[in-house]
Amino acid sequence: MLVIEDNGCGIKASDLSRVFEKGFTGSNRNKANATGMGLYLSKKISDKLGLKLDITSKEEEYTRLTVTCPKGTVHNFSE
Repeated sequence: MLVIEDNGCGIKASDLSRVFEKGFTGSNRNKANATGMGLYLSKKISDKLGLKLDITSKEEEYTRLTVTCPKGTVHNFSE
């Protein structure tokens, strides 16, 4: 598992189910420079690679994205 966490503005609980939708930027941020493509593309790529993305967040505290690699799919390229 790879866990990526920040201590930014967080995501509203009502928005969490939509964060992987194309063009969704949430309701608690300045949308001037937002495209809503980052998490959408991350999810599309993860699906193609067989990875699982999970996101949790607490507004005004943190957002945590967990990338899970299925057991038996990790390769050792140093050999």
